[in-house]
Amino acid sequence: MANEITIIDDFGQNFGLSLLNDKEKLQELDNDQLEDLVYLIKHLKNGISKVDKELKERLDSGSQFKHITYGESKTQSLAQDDEKIKKAFVKKYGWASVEVKSPTKLKKEFGTEIQDDLDKVVVYATQKRVKYE
Repeated sequence: MANEITIIDDFGQNFGLSLLNDKEKLQELDNDQLEDLVYLIKHLKNGISKVDKELKERLDSGSQFKHITYGESKTQSLAQDDEKIKKAFVKKYGWASVEVKSPTKLKKEFGTEIQDDLDKVVVYATQKRVKYE
């Protein structure tokens, strides 16, 4: 593409946005090029989130933009700690209709005395996470 946004690294290497959507072109990058691109994108994400935050702050303060407005969306939820609802659902649908809170939420609600009970039942899992140095 002739008129596309291009990311240029410190060494003058160009990365066009079309590259980001082309799996074959990404596979052609060597590891150093891919690492450079990953760091550039990481910095872009940080900047983009700051721009989004500024936009939301201005919209919250009443600023108006020609093509940007706040929309509304609806969410559905149940009262989390309503014992009547829990009992009614368990009675009608069984224990599968309610969920135990996360260990963090349980500790927040019941304090450190719950830790011994949690140690007996908490299941630990590991995840792979990308580390940036």
